[in-house]
Amino acid sequence: MPFIRTTTNVNLAVDQEKRLRTGTAELVRDILNKDPIRMMTAYEGNIHLCRGGDDRRNVPTAFVECKFFGGGGYEVFEAFDKAMHELYRNVLSIQPQDLYIKYEVIYGWDEPAKIFKI
Repeated sequence: MPFIRTTTNVNLAVDQEKRLRTGTAELVRDILNKDPIRMMTAYEGNIHLCRGGDDRRNVPTAFVECKFFGGGGYEVFEAFDKAMHELYRNVLSIQPQDLYIKYEVIYGWDEPAKIFKI
């Protein structure tokens, strides 16, 4: 049950958001071995976001938060991280040094009338 939120200074077109969502779903399935139907994503584009000083304010940049139910181990997250950097480079022209990804493992996740724990 991953939740992935993207905040970027790129003005996201509908097709870019769709490509990110589709690409992320493939990574969730292929690398994390999780069913993408349970994935939730949020995209916030055209945000005043800058890495470094003012001279870089027009450089495509993003901050991505990835919350996962349960762990996958270092190797799994390393592979996911590498693939996410490639996806964002291909779709939004964001270079690896301008993409920050935060990972968080969640040990409890709710569903109506239930709480899942690992």
